Amino acid sequence: MTISIGWHKNKWLDIENIYISANDRGLKFGDGIFETVLIKNNNAILIDEHIQRLENSSRVLNISLNINKSYLKDIISLGIKKLSLKNDQFGSIRINYSRGLNKGRSIRINKNQQDYDINNLWIEFYLIEPNFSPISAFISKTEKRNQYSLINQCKTFSYNQSIQVLIEANKKLFDDCLMLNTANELCCGSTFNILLKRNNTWITPRKESGCLQGIMVKKALELKIIKEEFILPKFYKNDILIAINSLSCRQINKVNDIKFTTIFDPKYLWDLLYK
Repeated sequence: MTISIGWHKNKWLDIENIYISANDRGLKFGDGIFETVLIKNNNAILIDEHIQRLENSSRVLNISLNINKSYLKDIISLGIKKLSLKNDQFGSIRINYSRGLNKGRSIRINKNQQDYDINNLWIEFYLIEPNFSPISAFISKTEKRNQYSLINQCKTFSYNQSIQVLIEANKKLFDDCLMLNTANELCCGSTFNILLKRNNTWITPRKESGCLQGIMVKKALELKIIKEEFILPKFYKNDILIAINSLSCRQINKVNDIKFTTIFDPKYLWDLLYK
């Protein structure tokens, strides 16, 4: 069994030996997109949905990503084999694509950066343990999601805002942070989508709030388990609040000074969506 392995420029490498140029726009400007995929039973779960979102992100941000899907899946299948997980173990895949090398100091996009280049792709594989532990959350007072931004529709390399709200929450002795949009509508967490059960109904912030359209939320919407709504940051003690992404599903047991009284098993919901 291998803990981690990476692929770049058609070579299998230790993660630490994947080197990105100092002139790479992904490194310099956060000008790149990625997807994180769960490995379960030695399969890449919901891989088609993740590739579709990666392609959607590339179109929104005008990043040329004309990768052959079969070729990408072949790399992913081989990477999973090299990870050599046992059937009861989980892993993760991070698919990265940068716009590529920058010429000069300007942020302007050069003509040669408008073409797809396989050298701008690298993939990471890890052994992981999915997280189902409860957390507390603080509603950020310093950062807001821009509900009109194209960036918020995509998974990009730039996580500066998420890092700042996490620092803010930790300083207040909370585990993580919730974010509102500029209209003070509940939006998302630092790295997760939000599910809320109230009056026996599961709801999630509407996509117009500026939250990233998560793969797990998309699955729940397709199964008609939840529905999108405009949600204000007002909570009640009997609410069930869940933080969910592709690698974790955690109950939020406290938001600011509100402690929730209902206990819920988030793994049940996570397993239901990953069936």
